[in-house]
Amino acid sequence: MSEERRLYKEISFDATPEQVWAAVSSGPGMSIWFVPHEMGPEGEGEADFGGGNTQAGRVLAREEGRRIVYGDTDSPAALEFLVEGRDNGGTVLRFTQSGFFDGDDWAGEYESFDHGWNLFFHNLAQYFRYFAGLPATTLVTGSTTSLGPDAIWAKLSAALGVDPEVRLGDRVRLTPAGLPPIDGEVDYRVRGVLGVRAAEALHRFQGFGAEGRGMVNSIHYYYGTAPDRAATTAAWQQWLLAAFPVRF
Repeated sequence: MSEERRLYKEISFDATPEQVWAAVSSGPGMSIWFVPHEMGPEGEGEADFGGGNTQAGRVLAREEGRRIVYGDTDSPAALEFLVEGRDNGGTVLRFTQSGFFDGDDWAGEYESFDHGWNLFFHNLAQYFRYFAGLPATTLVTGSTTSLGPDAIWAKLSAALGVDPEVRLGDRVRLTPAGLPPIDGEVDYRVRGVLGVRAAEALHRFQGFGAEGRGMVNSIHYYYGTAPDRAATTAAWQQWLLAAFPVRF
């Protein structure tokens, strides 16, 4: 393992240090922008990445209001969040992911995590701007495919009923089979990822296929509302599997 293999990001938020700290230091906080998290009183936790894929970990270090590190005592992998207020208002979050292993897939692994964190930190910025203070019900679905990003996007756009050429800022209506239509604005759009902000939710659809371990998934953050988590997750999972049956 190489100590130089770290992923670092510095993000500014129009939010107080207390707000940012709450978002990175608790289960409910992590759930409003990342994936569903459960955290116990001793710092133990579990993240739900959908489809039965969970990851256990714990708090390895904590400086209240300023720094928290998540990881596993049996693994070198760690996530560090450092929260600092800005002199002119707002907050800077310094994030480091460390513990990558040497291997031929290093570049692909790094790029996959880099893309993922860009989206998740964008989610947090959107939360502070449009949904600050609201609790979240977060749902995750997942499948696998041997297709590449362009072919995945062709299938996703058809299944969502959106123009394949949709761009950032466009108004869209999503029409996923088995779920109510969703009206919103495209707030995130890069190759392999579509993000739509609706009045009470953020909806994210992503898939890099053969370029990203074959995964395709969707994540849905419902703010200030409380849909039936199990039923709504099942509906989104059924929709995803209709487009991308699991490949083994």
